[in-house]
Amino acid sequence: MSVGLLTCSLLTTAAIGQSSDNTHKQPVPAIKQVNPQQLNIIAQATQDIAESYFKMGWFSGSVLVAKDGGIILEKSYGFSNLKTQNKNTRVTKFNLGSIMKNFTRVLVLQQIQHNALSLNDTLDKFKLGFKEDIATKITIKHLLNHTSGFPDIFTAGYRENQLGFDTLNKKLELHKNTPLLFEPGSDSKYSNYGYIVLGAILEKVTGSAFEQLLVSKIFKPLALNNTSFKVNALDGNQSIRYTYLYDGSLKEVGVTEHPSPDGGIESTPADVLTFYRELFYGDKLLDRSHPTIRAAFNMDGEHWGAYGGGLGVSSAVEINLVEGIEIVVLANTDHLVAELISGRVHSFIKTGSYQSARERAINYAYRIYKEQGKNRFYKNFKQHYEQDGYTQFIGRTINELGMQLMDTESWNEAFDIFNYLVATFPEAPQAYDSLAFAHLSKGETAMAKTIFEKALAINPNFNSDYVSDNYGHSKYDHSIYRPR
Repeated sequence: MSVGLLTCSLLTTAAIGQSSDNTHKQPVPAIKQVNPQQLNIIAQATQDIAESYFKMGWFSGSVLVAKDGGIILEKSYGFSNLKTQNKNTRVTKFNLGSIMKNFTRVLVLQQIQHNALSLNDTLDKFKLGFKEDIATKITIKHLLNHTSGFPDIFTAGYRENQLGFDTLNKKLELHKNTPLLFEPGSDSKYSNYGYIVLGAILEKVTGSAFEQLLVSKIFKPLALNNTSFKVNALDGNQSIRYTYLYDGSLKEVGVTEHPSPDGGIESTPADVLTFYRELFYGDKLLDRSHPTIRAAFNMDGEHWGAYGGGLGVSSAVEINLVEGIEIVVLANTDHLVAELISGRVHSFIKTGSYQSARERAINYAYRIYKEQGKNRFYKNFKQHYEQDGYTQFIGRTINELGMQLMDTESWNEAFDIFNYLVATFPEAPQAYDSLAFAHLSKGETAMAKTIFEKALAINPNFNSDYVSDNYGHSKYDHSIYRPR
């Protein structure tokens, strides 16, 4: 996951409601026919879209487009390993990111079908260690629908040592004593943590490890022979992950998190297609005629989308349920490039047109900074950004650019960018947090602590997004901070 003023986890979900076992089962809708000439036009448009991102240096990965499971286009771009110059191929394995949640959702619904779970079961039934006042309120349905009130897992403590959280139980501990963001069911907020809790419930109910459930309930029945829960470094088809930088170059990042029920799985486009084809049109995974199952994956709608993103990871699936067309894009580069490609392909199928590929906001910001220099950038960038049609929150763009410059130890440029962030948002404690983190990363501990005091002066209750001890300041110690 990227760090910044706004972090984004991606998964399109349908709300799951309660229905009884004797509810009338629904017929599967008919699929609209598409003539061969139209399919050829779709294939050409897909190639044009993918190549435009590849030529930027942004997209490295594979694209698959199918009609009723029959391949329309299957093509790979870039390298699975830049050092060895191994090219991506149709059997290269990529990380699926949050698309994993669809697999977890299937496992939960299987247990509901077998009456081992109910959508209305509350957490207290499973004795996972949550406080009673929380455990009696949150249901399976809340967890599936991101309406539980649980925060996300990306706390400062988690970010400081993501690879240290190498078991489901360690991740589960992150929010056992954290207050909920809202009353369960009263609001919606994307939470990877909610799916970690679902994984723990599955292990409790079945007595099997989550990975074993994936293998026995999904991978083996569907013969997903090129799919695994974890990275296998000895597999010659395993891709290496790269982050796409502000200057258009790629930097190897490798594995930064352990897989769990909220994100992971290494797979190929063909295996991903097999999974979704069986889910939407087959009978090996779930009873797809049942209203609860159909609602869980919006099977009676026009579209289902699932997306994953993280450092060196981008994945996207678009299921056009009207025309019966499936789009799978997997990348070993990041910043949502797979979703940008799949979204344009899906747009073309629906409307006959798509938006041209454009420079990523961070890359645009860095180019303007280099072309204009610091002073003119400070004066004019916001106007340029808006005039050129960029709509992503400018604070997020600037913060992510600063973080990338910091990661490459381009210190002078990083501090220019973070100081611009502070100048643009002088009342935002997050801006000072980012600047402080840059100083800390450079080894300037005292300066980091001093700058973070400015964040606390704005909001004494503010906690760093990056440093769990607030740069040495005691959390919630308000006495040394005077009101502004």
